[in-house]
Amino acid sequence: MECYAKSATKSLSDNEKNEIIEKINSVIEEVQDKLTLSEKTAIDNSINEFINTTEKGQVTLKQHLEEIVICAENFFEIYGRYFTEKEKSLVIEACRIHDIGKVNRVFQAKIGNRNSNSDEKFNYEIPHGYLSAVSISKDELSSLVPDCTLEDFKIFITAVYHHHDREDKWESAEIKQYCNKYYLDNLKDYYKNENKKIMSANVNKLLFRNNKTSVNLRIKNEIWEKYALIKGLLNKFDYTVSSGYEEAEVASDIDDKILVKNIYEYFKLHNMKFNSIQIYMKNNINKNLVVVAPTGMGKTEAALIWADGEKCFYTLPYMVSSNAIYDRIKRTYNYGNVTLLHSGSMQYFIDESKRGDESAYNAYQRSKLLSFPLTVCIVDQIFKFVYKALGTEIFAATLKYSKVIIDEIQSYNSEIIAAIIYGLKIISDMGGHFAIITATFPPVLKSLMEKYGLIENVDYEYKDFSTSAGIVRHWLDEDYGDIDVDKVIKSAKNKKVLVICNTIGSAQKLYEKIYDIYDSGLVEETEIHLLHSHFIKCHRRILEENIMRFSKDELSAGIWITTQIVEASLDIDFDVLYTEMSTVDSLLQRLGRCNRHARYIPTEANVHIYVTKNIDYIYDKDIYKRSVDILKDYTGRPLVEREKNEYINRVYCTEDLIDTAYYKNIESALENFKKINQAEYSKAEVDKQFRDINSVTVIPDNIYNQNIDFIDNCLNIINNRYIKKDIRSIIMSKISDMTLSLPIYNRYKLPELVDECVIKTRGKDIDYIKQVEMNIHRTRRMYEFDMEKCMGRGLMKKEAQNSIFI
Repeated sequence: MECYAKSATKSLSDNEKNEIIEKINSVIEEVQDKLTLSEKTAIDNSINEFINTTEKGQVTLKQHLEEIVICAENFFEIYGRYFTEKEKSLVIEACRIHDIGKVNRVFQAKIGNRNSNSDEKFNYEIPHGYLSAVSISKDELSSLVPDCTLEDFKIFITAVYHHHDREDKWESAEIKQYCNKYYLDNLKDYYKNENKKIMSANVNKLLFRNNKTSVNLRIKNEIWEKYALIKGLLNKFDYTVSSGYEEAEVASDIDDKILVKNIYEYFKLHNMKFNSIQIYMKNNINKNLVVVAPTGMGKTEAALIWADGEKCFYTLPYMVSSNAIYDRIKRTYNYGNVTLLHSGSMQYFIDESKRGDESAYNAYQRSKLLSFPLTVCIVDQIFKFVYKALGTEIFAATLKYSKVIIDEIQSYNSEIIAAIIYGLKIISDMGGHFAIITATFPPVLKSLMEKYGLIENVDYEYKDFSTSAGIVRHWLDEDYGDIDVDKVIKSAKNKKVLVICNTIGSAQKLYEKIYDIYDSGLVEETEIHLLHSHFIKCHRRILEENIMRFSKDELSAGIWITTQIVEASLDIDFDVLYTEMSTVDSLLQRLGRCNRHARYIPTEANVHIYVTKNIDYIYDKDIYKRSVDILKDYTGRPLVEREKNEYINRVYCTEDLIDTAYYKNIESALENFKKINQAEYSKAEVDKQFRDINSVTVIPDNIYNQNIDFIDNCLNIINNRYIKKDIRSIIMSKISDMTLSLPIYNRYKLPELVDECVIKTRGKDIDYIKQVEMNIHRTRRMYEFDMEKCMGRGLMKKEAQNSIFI
């Protein structure tokens, strides 16, 4: 009997396609006037892809497995140097066998195989991966993979067994009974081998189970790494072929080194020479590195030269900074084989859509498949594997043959720092490489890396370029109390003034004070704007674009009041900085937004620091206190660049921090990673744990009421069965653009003035039985933004609008 890999998809005639397109266009017409040119282009590209798609028909299981094996073999032709012969053989055999379990009668009947000739009703189905894992013996695998040990066999069958995350509740006797009833005959027929047997005892050889009743003994890291390699690459090749692609990697830059050549050409064209950091990283491309260098020394270019055309992940702390690096690589260095991976990258692909391009949705899917030679991303997108959840092995497996760049490690909280340290150790052990490039590298991090297996001059090389930096860009002064409004206004008469507050509330209050003074007419008004995270997404983008444009305009003068979001996410350069005191790492990031490019040598204070009260809930109190106490040694005079590293090193001195909560939190997180059992976390739990997702998505009530018909039309489109996934995602992004995230401090209660219900379409003619929910809540909090002036306070904490939920 011919067996198939999945259900048949209906092949559409040209007339049927045209009919669907007409229906798509008719519903899209309802929102046409609010779509941008790039969004319209993205929808057109999606429709063109739909028109030109040729249905393959139902794929046989044999063909599906052959395509995955070919995908793996083609991959190893390019990246085989990173793997042993045994590793390659085990992965290929896993690709060959992982879906064999689909030949069982229950599955074939479910997908509509007409050859099954069975009217039998089935009460249950055991997942095909579990059946595949009992379809091979140790001797059979040994005949295919030379030097295969019992340990290799256990790793192999575990990878096959868990290649999907399924309910794992069947024991060997139950699997044996199911196989004898529904599977064995078809398996013999598939292999044309009457002697083929079921090895149900393989279930007892699995490294671990994915259920609450089994006792999983924690396996050693080196065993998990071997398992993750097979499981991760199996998933990678399976996902690639199932998504309709032939190659697991979009392209390889290993031999041509196009990006490196383009950087060389750019430097030559602009009469630029490589500096010491760039030369150092060029000469150490085969080493793991930790490189410390001041802002403006070209760390990005140095890191890209170090990558040397190998597959690479460039990680940053923030989406905005990721977007900037992505643009820089793509446009400044004219390198096309780069992608962007974070929660907002789909919208970014929509915004840069050009007619004839691959659809934004497909570009995003390729990005999620980790298939580009260079990916610019947020750390949480690729370090999920530290939790050893099913479905995260693909990240560890991919990083084995990649280089990872960690930019500005000091910007992360203690839990993420612990995840990075633990993850880098696994990457290094598996054969991957890493480079940490940063303006500051606290000694405590070096100590923790050593404690958990990453030892200087053994596992990585450390180089500090800040000690020779004698540049003076800043002159600090210090005061206690609130930021001096009069000084800010005076400075803004002929300078670009940046103000950074520790909270949104204090930023809004300061904005109100200065705005009221200007509004009174007592002083000459200058430009004033406010930027923080409680603006809806589309308004925040406008503000971010404006602050960068303002920063680059030599003739501009005025005030931008902001929060921590500008510390490392935006490439801006102001003349003067007024800031509330923070921890030293945060403070030094803030300094990098003032006189960033050393445009002048200060002869008086250009950074004014205000030590405020009641900030224990914002920063670690020990680190904050040490930062304040030591700050006095660096104020009242010019600050030489190398002294910044000295300052942070004194604050983060390991010996002084061992008994603090900061040190203990990182150490505790690292110990937790060491103790985590495989499959202890689900992938969804990892997302929540890693991103510390304690927030709710809201739309301000006045924004909702202004756009109520548009939102309703969008929701109708999202729920229309004719709308393709990529077009649906574009429309969903239009609603998402009107939202922002609010933190949740009580897991059982939404923030004040937030509706408990989520927004839904008011329409009755919904094609889906269940509406697609976007999990967006309405809020009655006051929201203020003037698009024309690019001014407003954003979402207020206490003030409510005079409206009710409808």
